[in-house]
Amino acid sequence: MKKKIFFGFAFFVGLALMVAWQFAAAELADLQKNVDPNLKKHNVEVANQDAEGALFV
Repeated sequence: MKKKIFFGFAFFVGLALMVAWQFAAAELADLQKNVDPNLKKHNVEVANQDAEGALFV
């Protein structure tokens, strides 16, 4: 009896996670579709420090 309850609950949780995953994927696709074109024009600059430098002063 406990095994049936466990697997029933696990099945319910799995279905709920699949539905939540679909909503999250749809929201992410909607956010990516509505990207502001001005944001794509910015450059990203990366600073690099030599590994030979002291980590602690």
